[in-house]
Amino acid sequence: MKVKQLQRDIQWILDCPDLLEGEAQHLRLQNISISAEDRFEPFTHKVGRYFEHLVSVMLRNSADHELHDQSVQIIRDGRTLGELDFVYSDRTSVITHCEVAIKYYLYYPDNNSTGSHFIGPNPEDTFENKVSRLISHQLPLSNTYYTKAKRRETFVKGCIFYPYGSELPTATPLYLSRDHLRGTWLYARDVANLANYTNAAYCICRKPNWLAPPMDEDTFLSPRAIVEWAEKHFEQTPHPLMLSRLHERQGKWVEKDRLFVVPDRWPHKHL
Repeated sequence: MKVKQLQRDIQWILDCPDLLEGEAQHLRLQNISISAEDRFEPFTHKVGRYFEHLVSVMLRNSADHELHDQSVQIIRDGRTLGELDFVYSDRTSVITHCEVAIKYYLYYPDNNSTGSHFIGPNPEDTFENKVSRLISHQLPLSNTYYTKAKRRETFVKGCIFYPYGSELPTATPLYLSRDHLRGTWLYARDVANLANYTNAAYCICRKPNWLAPPMDEDTFLSPRAIVEWAEKHFEQTPHPLMLSRLHERQGKWVEKDRLFVVPDRWPHKHL
């Protein structure tokens, strides 16, 4: 992976507001610079694993933190109870257990089988279920199994996508930050609307690079081209798409909106 994209992804993490508020303290990171040994080729296509690796890179390059442990397996009586993502200390020398995640949820206003209105691309993953597991299971593990940790923190980034052309909800789930990053989602049948933004460029965000938009302008597509590409994509596969819509500002392309395109049957498995 090009180091500039790596640096851009890390800057995206630093700039992205926390997805959660309340309950646990939140890890704060700033002024991160990438060392030469952290220039790596992607080892995974999983966005979550890539995000965890970047957080590890950031902690190792933070003047304010010392990383003690990561990916600590908690096994008792031959059974895996869970894993502690990171254990570190800061300038106060307090040993801290931190759980990290990057999550993307779509606001679906209609009733559905999940019982939630904030659903992942995989409908079985909901915002409420993730938060419940994080707070009720993952964070408390260190109380019993890593007692050197005296503090627990979260570091959860991501985006909530709202339906194209719809109003924002009046009520949101407990713990969802009021300042969370927002994007737009639409069905595959509506991708023709992307051609309306005639002064825009589009780029396809391919896993694991769902963080900052791709830097390579050679990969940018015109509004007409992205419509044709997306329509062909959904003729061949139901896999959703992450797109970035960019506008030119002072000679540079800047992201105007992050888009998520889902198959027409989402979130229903059968219609």
